[in-house]
Amino acid sequence: MRSKYDGIKFYSNVDMSLSYNFNKARKILDQFQKDTEYNDVNQIIELYNIYQVFTSKGIKTEYTQPYDSKVKQLMPTIAGYFKEISDISFLKKYHSVCVIYIDDFFALFEKFKVYERISESTFRCILNDSEPILYKILGHKGVVRYYDTILAEFMRTSSQTAEIIIRKFLEKRTQISENNYYIPLSLKATEFEMILNQYIDSEFPEIGLLQLLASSQSSAECPISDNLRLKAKRKVEDYWKNCVDRGVEIVYGVGVGFKDSSQLISVDILQPYRYQLTYDASWIRNNQDYATLLNNFIYLFGYTDLQFRCTFPSVQSQLGTLEKIIGVKGIKDYEIGTAFQISDMKSSVEMKGYMSFLADLNIHVEDIYKWFFTEYLRDEFNVEGFIFNPPSYDQSFLEKCRNLPSEMDGVLKQYDLFVKYNIIDRELFEMSSKQTAFSDLPSMINNKYAYANSKEIEREQYLLFSDQSMLHYLPKQKKSFKSFFDALASCEVNIIEYPEWEMNDVRWLEKRGDIRVDTNGIINYVDSRVTLLQDLYIHDVVCPSYYKDISEIEKLVLAGELRYGNTLFSIPEQKYLNFMLNKSEYSNGRDLRNRYIHSTYPLDMRQQEQDYMSLLKIMAVIIIKINEEFCLKYPIN
Repeated sequence: MRSKYDGIKFYSNVDMSLSYNFNKARKILDQFQKDTEYNDVNQIIELYNIYQVFTSKGIKTEYTQPYDSKVKQLMPTIAGYFKEISDISFLKKYHSVCVIYIDDFFALFEKFKVYERISESTFRCILNDSEPILYKILGHKGVVRYYDTILAEFMRTSSQTAEIIIRKFLEKRTQISENNYYIPLSLKATEFEMILNQYIDSEFPEIGLLQLLASSQSSAECPISDNLRLKAKRKVEDYWKNCVDRGVEIVYGVGVGFKDSSQLISVDILQPYRYQLTYDASWIRNNQDYATLLNNFIYLFGYTDLQFRCTFPSVQSQLGTLEKIIGVKGIKDYEIGTAFQISDMKSSVEMKGYMSFLADLNIHVEDIYKWFFTEYLRDEFNVEGFIFNPPSYDQSFLEKCRNLPSEMDGVLKQYDLFVKYNIIDRELFEMSSKQTAFSDLPSMINNKYAYANSKEIEREQYLLFSDQSMLHYLPKQKKSFKSFFDALASCEVNIIEYPEWEMNDVRWLEKRGDIRVDTNGIINYVDSRVTLLQDLYIHDVVCPSYYKDISEIEKLVLAGELRYGNTLFSIPEQKYLNFMLNKSEYSNGRDLRNRYIHSTYPLDMRQQEQDYMSLLKIMAVIIIKINEEFCLKYPIN
């Protein structure tokens, strides 16, 4: 058992314990004498943490300045202690370190090059301890390079190695998981396959790491064979198949129906996260023109908002706090949460139900799509040359899934040619076989999108709209709101509500022009700026074309805090399309386009049907986005 020691611990410049540890550290510094002899290694490591607290950017200089002379004496004291550690005393001191200071011990072990005095045989002793210390050691490059050979030897048989490899090379870094490990040079990447295979076969592999291994892509740093990924995938499937009463299960679902109703849309909440949506069948039956049937994707089903931003992408504002930090996420994962899953399910079920309802009217969605390209664009905008040959309704879902992505690429290339040359030259079109990149497709509208372009803007959004900003809590009123903005919109808030360290954030927002504090201390938000920042926070993008007054946007762009984008699809939309259609950007991508083009599709017909619904949804969004371009460029009087 390691010794217990209730010492000061520095975590980071922004950790909420910083002010508490600062006040605790002042009392120790008041008693500190540079000539004091320390017998407990934890006392020395505590001094190191005190040094980090007092040199932290999170504490104002005016508070630390009175202690400057004593703080300067801390590192020489620490250095003197660690330089006395020898091969004989090392193990005793190491085993005396309390749990919260093990990381710090190895940091100082590296900083003062203690390893140069510790033999390999002695160092091996701590590797063979029962506690999983490997994670701590591999965080320090100097230590790893010095003990390279014995660490590589140990890692070839250690049960910890596979997890470290997965976390270092495949897992996305988060606040909780930094994954900053150094692998011994003697342990070659060619050895990883064997180590990972053994991990999959082990009795209790971590299911999250197996899922990550199954979805990750191979790289030179960490080669992963298809066999290995398949083996991990099957192990995960077996786990869930045999999983009984493990953890908490959250079930969500969306049902869609069409029937005559006095309401265009009605929503029934059957139970938490389970919804029944009912659409007025008479409205669709009485409005069967193709233009209206296409507009239903916007105004009835909400595939885009009223600024024609697609509502399918996963955006940061939709992710819950736990969804952002809990769980194993891949370096190249498209990050999704419950909101995305429900939205994806809802839109797919809507498409399936809509197709079925229209089929009863002898109308096929594919024919509506074709009408848009071959008749609507010609009749409304005098645009000739678009060709779109969708799947026929009587084809199998497999044939449809093979056909539609190809036609999708075709119309995007035709659009690209029209924007560049104001004409679709069929011969030029046929010369190109290059796959379309969504990020390369231009807009006909100048400054179509605006994005955040500074840390200051991100901080403003966090303080104003995040439920993690402490400004949402009013201590004196003992009230908590969804966000600081919600508090300002809901009640009268006085600046004296906040303690000093939070008042600094309020004053910073005032300087930024987000709020005004009147002579009585009452805080009011500046509507034009805050509305813009809220729009940006919710959607990760704003569309200047739909703002009556763009002066605030122009001011922020001029200051370099926002930047314009001139593409057909916004960046969130580009990311979503790459996630759905290929694996160019995300290792967990659904790869709908490529797997049908390259015949690596699933044989399950139900899955093929689901994939086709997704492809039809994407095609609807492409039509909406192209239509928006022409409407903005050539407004119809």
